[in-house]
This record gives sequence, structure tokens and C-alpha cells, in this order.
Amino acid sequence: MSPPTASSENALPKAPFAGLWRRFWFWAGAIVLIRIAGLAFADGNLGPDEAQYWTWAQEPALGYFSKPPMIAWIIAATTGLFGDGEWAVRLAAPFLHAGTAAIIYLTADQLFDRRTALFAGVGWLTLPGVSVSSFLITTDAPLLLFWSGALFMMFRILRRRETNSADFALLGAAIGLGLLSKYAMLYFIAAAAVAAIFSAPFRKAMLRPHLGLTALVAATFIAPNVAWNAANDFQTIAHTAANANWSDTLFKPGAFAFFLGGQFVVFGPVLFVALLAAGYSIARKRDTRSNRFVLLVFALTPLLIVAAQAFISRAHANWAAAAYPAGVMLVSAVLRERRAMLAKASLALHGAVAAVFVVAMTNFSLIDRVGAGPAVAELRGWKNLSSQIAARAGDFDAVLFDDRSMIAEMLYYQRDSRLEIAALDPNNGVHHHYEAFMPFRPEDHERSLFVSILGSDAHVNYRFRNIARVGEATAPVGPDEARTFALFDISGYYGPLGIQYTD
Repeated sequence: MSPPTASSENALPKAPFAGLWRRFWFWAGAIVLIRIAGLAFADGNLGPDEAQYWTWAQEPALGYFSKPPMIAWIIAATTGLFGDGEWAVRLAAPFLHAGTAAIIYLTADQLFDRRTALFAGVGWLTLPGVSVSSFLITTDAPLLLFWSGALFMMFRILRRRETNSADFALLGAAIGLGLLSKYAMLYFIAAAAVAAIFSAPFRKAMLRPHLGLTALVAATFIAPNVAWNAANDFQTIAHTAANANWSDTLFKPGAFAFFLGGQFVVFGPVLFVALLAAGYSIARKRDTRSNRFVLLVFALTPLLIVAAQAFISRAHANWAAAAYPAGVMLVSAVLRERRAMLAKASLALHGAVAAVFVVAMTNFSLIDRVGAGPAVAELRGWKNLSSQIAARAGDFDAVLFDDRSMIAEMLYYQRDSRLEIAALDPNNGVHHHYEAFMPFRPEDHERSLFVSILGSDAHVNYRFRNIARVGEATAPVGPDEARTFALFDISGYYGPLGIQYTD
């Protein structure tokens, strides 16, 4: 990279410009306060994953079946302070994104200029994907915070004239904490490897003996989770691999197209087009020595990896979220220089969408009126269903479920009840947290209320003698849609294979 100068992208670290730094925090503070108010008045239930994370938080551990432990630790902290209401479970989300935006501001301030930093920081907070993520508690929010922290430390290393061990150690800490949040932090390591291959200045700055300190610190942070996995048959790693779904029919152009279209929604149409255009421009110029090239690598690496996964099997749009801390800094610089009015128009559009989203999340009837009810179906009906099931469960030894989502929601919304809740494994294999840690126990659950997502007794009719349908639990999840579970009184368990067990 070019030698540092007062005006170059590689200038030495400087203090944030007080006026614009204060302006950033004015907007960040206002957005966070509005989102907290939105959470307090949100018109919906916890989603199944959120409810599951809450159950994990009741017993903080070094690992869980499907995710590393950071999300549970965060929920344990917010609910420990403010109780178990939905808003408290989700409370960390807007703060985590505000922290990410602040780090993005500081990084862009050092790489470009102060107004670009302001646009990048506020731009992050108003991204459509961030607006959605700020109303849910997911593993993406802490991942993006630590990913951005790792970017900041990496560029700090790149721009220093002298090697500083503390910088390399802090980079390792950010990577380790990111891995404790979501294993997608591995994309950061992959991006660094790509940058080292193609950029000589990056390779020279990063491939030093001090990089061993980075690896050691990162390994120290993630080691307890690896030990937990080793003690639990590597459940989290196995589940992550299963999520890739490579055992299904492979090569799906439709899934790839859907994923790619989702990026226009997550990042915003103007910004995503600008990112692709910036990538084309940098590749055409073969400009591998600049910070912009490094930002491009850290944006495109996770995007391309997840896009490949989408083409091979499947991928959700948010799986590539790690692309956008670097992406928002890069497009902020490009648009500020060449299309300033377009940059402002994009920011205004995203701000308007963010405001509308807050209103919509506090009044689902507005979403229904525009025909978007299915988009929030996963946040509806669970409390109602759990109350119906609990009302029918009093005379049974246990309530058995064949659906992970309903177990999680039942545990959350009936948290003050004394119901015995268990997972009935339908296929003799452990596929989620509750099958692993809350399984059906024949010796204790002699007569149970079985709650089935199938609407039939297919999961019990080959292993229980006595099966009687006793009704159903149903709740609307939209204007013309409902979620229904069939209820059965079951007893006389005789084994998963239909073979009579004898002493």
C-alpha cells in the first residue's frame, strides 16, 4: 500500500472529528431510542429461534446444540436486568447494531474522511436488513459487532508504521468473540487469506510473527466452546454442517436467484448495485494495493461463499450479512465521491423504510392491509397456542411435542407453569436441542398429551398402545392463515420399533 500521508487513505490514526462524531451519535441515539420504543410496543410474539435462545439463557453454558453461546449470554444479561418480556429478550439487538455502526464510523474515518464515516455509520443503522435485525434477537447482531471490530483492528495494523503486539492480540480477541457468536466468523479468516494472496502490502503487513499472537488469542476464546462440543459429540458443528443440506438435491439455480434477490433487500438496491459496480471497477483496474481492494475482498468473500452454498443447496439472505460492514464503507466512499446525491437519496430512502418498519412492527394490521402478512407469520400465534395447550395438559404426566418451534414457544410463554415438557423424537435421531436435552422418558411420562404439527398420530402410532385424539390447538397467523396442532392422549409405550419391551 502507498506510504502514509496526511491526505491518503492510509493516513495514521486520528481522533474522530468532534462535530461529526457528535452528529453520528445524535442520529444513532435517536434511532436506538425509537427502536427500543418499538420493541416495547411490538405487536408480535417471539419467533421460534428467539424463544429457543431464551431457553438456553436460563442455563448459561459454553455451548448449545445449534449455536455458539454468545447469544444466550447476551439474553441472560438483558433479561436478568429487565425481566423476561419479549422486549427485554430482544433489547440488546439495537444496541449491538449501534456499536457496529460506531466501529464502522471509526474505521471509515481513518480510511477515508469524516463525512464518508458519517454516511457509513448512519447508513449502517438504516440498512433494511439492520432495521429488521434490530427488532429480533439473532446471532447476526453480535457477529457483526465483532466482525467490525476485527476489521478496525486489521486496518489499524495495516496503517501502522511499526508493529504493535497489542493490535494483533485485539484482532485475535475480536475474531474469537465473533466465533463465540456465530461460526460464520470463519469467513473473516478466509477473506484475510484471499487478501494476502492478491495484495502484496496486505501480505507484508499481516504475515508477521505477531500473527501467531492473533491465532493464540482467538484460540483461547473459542477453546471452551470446542471443549463443550467435544464433550457433546460435536453437536453444534454437526448441526452447522447439516444446515448446509448437501444431502438433498443439489444445484438449484432458483435458490441462487432468490438469495441474490434477497441481497437487494438486505443491503438496499442502490447500495448493492454500487457494491457490484465498485467490485467491477477495482477488478478492472487491478488495484490490489489499496484499502478499497481489501474492503472489497472482505465484502465479496462471505457473499460469494454463501452464494455458492445457495446454488448448491440453499441459503437464507441473512447468511451473507458479514459482507456488509466492509461493503457499507466501500460504497459510502464511492458514492460520496461520484454520486453524492444518489448517496443521500439512498440514505433518505432507507431512513423512510426504517421508520415505516417501526410503525408496522407495532401494528401488524398495517402489514396485513398491504398483503405482507406471511412475512411476519413466524411472530404470530405462539402465545395463544401455548395457552390452549397448557389448558388441556393438567391431567397428564407430560406434554410431548414433535416440533422444535412449539417446544421453544411453550417453554417461554408457559415459563411460570409446572408443566413437564419433552421432545418426542420421530425418527430415532437427535436433530435439535430439545431432543438432545429434554427427551421423552417412558418411565416418567406414562400418560402424555402429545402435540403434533402433522395433524395426525403418525409419529406415535407405531410405539404407543393407547392413542386417542382429544382435539386441536389453533391460532391465526394472518388474515387467511392459521397454525394448527393436533392433540392426542397417549399411553402404553412399547418402543420406537414397535417391539414389546420386557424385563
